[in-house]
Amino acid sequence: MSKKKISISFKQNCSHIYEYLKTKDNISSYICKLVEADMYKEQHSTDLEKTVEKILLKILQNNHMFENMPFHNSDENKLSTEDIDLINQLF
Repeated sequence: MSKKKISISFKQNCSHIYEYLKTKDNISSYICKLVEADMYKEQHSTDLEKTVEKILLKILQNNHMFENMPFHNSDENKLSTEDIDLINQLF
């Protein structure tokens, strides 16, 4: 069974983190669990954002919120790719 290893350095301002890690029985396992939780949180966060976007779009459509907007049913006033990217980043 091969082990994969990395080395972690702690700057002076992070010495409290280093001291805390030394109190753990299995530092490798502890760090792996933290990283895995962080990876899951990122993936879950993206899914949550997509769900919120769908809900908001559905609410806006059901309440006919787009009807009075100038870009509704008009090709010349459609949102640009940059606008869409910005909106997606904000939500």
